[in-house]
Amino acid sequence: MTRDEVIAYIQQVHFGYLATVGADNAPRVRPVGIYNVYGDDLYWFTLSNTRKVAEIEANPQVEVVWCKLEEQSQVRIRGKMVVEEDEAIQQQFREDNPIVANLLPKEAQYLFRLYKLQPEVVEVAKGMVPYTEVDW
Repeated sequence: MTRDEVIAYIQQVHFGYLATVGADNAPRVRPVGIYNVYGDDLYWFTLSNTRKVAEIEANPQVEVVWCKLEEQSQVRIRGKMVVEEDEAIQQQFREDNPIVANLLPKEAQYLFRLYKLQPEVVEVAKGMVPYTEVDW
């Protein structure tokens, strides 16, 4: 799979499973809508008062996996999760994802937190074969 094919895969699946390390040093996994790609980074938003924000602040190394059960395939991306402060990118994300405005009324916009995942390792697999690394 090429980089462009990985991006198309992620955008088709839409939801990935984000793995972080909890305060108790145990793994924590939850689904997140992470499918926007700007440049080399993947973007998603959450509320700033969630447990995953505290976990990312304590340890920004994460992994996200997207899968298609019907074809027994998956994409895994490991890297550093960083808060995106650039207002132009935040605005682009909001324009590309109008659901954000529906989820966060004006009085709750202060909770909006945009993250970017900076890929370090990108792997793909189909079936029960070993992972193949993809150049990002």
